[in-house]
Amino acid sequence: MRLYKKKFAYRDLLLSVLIFCALLYLFWSGLSSALRANSEEKLRVTRAAVQKAIVNCYAVEGFYPPDIQYLEDHYGIEIDHGKYVVQYETAGSNIMPSVRVLEKGAES
Repeated sequence: MRLYKKKFAYRDLLLSVLIFCALLYLFWSGLSSALRANSEEKLRVTRAAVQKAIVNCYAVEGFYPPDIQYLEDHYGIEIDHGKYVVQYETAGSNIMPSVRVLEKGAES
């Protein structure tokens, strides 16, 4: 009789551990998905802020900013240079510059 009870105890323990591992996996995958979505949203917001500041600069001053530092100094744009790389190419003061904001370590 005792052997029979012990067999079920091991099975119950194994089932509990498997359920715990499954719940832990679901929690971990949900958390990583949320972090990834947050990172993508921050990148989208940074790109939109840079574009808006460029157009705002042209509307107010009559020329496009010469570099990204000008936007940071005069228009309050804050770019996390530790996380993002900004490629800013201008062809003149009256031609809209080409801007790409990329996440460091990510493929373009």
